[in-house]
Amino acid sequence: MNQAQKQAFDELQARIDAQAQKDFGPEVVERWQNPPFMGRMKDCQAMACAAGSCGNSISIYLKFENRHIAEITFFSEGCGSSVVCASMLCELARGRNLEQALELGADDVMKALPGLPAAKKKYALLAVKALHQAALSLSGKENTDE
Repeated sequence: MNQAQKQAFDELQARIDAQAQKDFGPEVVERWQNPPFMGRMKDCQAMACAAGSCGNSISIYLKFENRHIAEITFFSEGCGSSVVCASMLCELARGRNLEQALELGADDVMKALPGLPAAKKKYALLAVKALHQAALSLSGKENTDE
C-alpha cells in the first residue's frame, strides 16, 4: 500500500469511527473494538452455546468459586452487536451466584448499552440464552463450591 492509499484508508476509518460513535455511543464502540471477556476458557466448569436464526452464535464459559461466577468469558461467531451484548452480559454476570445469573435478562443488557438500537435486542437474548444454559447445566453439581 502506498502512502496515498494509506492516508485515504486512515481518513475513511476515522470517518467510520466518528459515525459509529455518533450512532451507537462510546460504550458500544469501545466494547466492539476491544471486547473485554472475549476468549474461550479451557478450564471452565460450565459452557453453553446458543445459535440464532441469523447464523450468529455465542458461547459462554463459566468458572465458579464459593458458588459465585469467578470467571466468565465468551466467544461469538457473529456480528459486532453479538460481541457487544455478550461482553456486557459477562460484566453483569461476574460475581453473581447461579440464581442471580438466571435472573439476568436481555433488558438488563440493553439498559447497560443505551446506544445499542432496540432492533439489536435479539443478540442480547442470544447471549442470555447461552448464559442461562451454562448456569442450568451446573445447578445441581457440587463443583460450584470450589
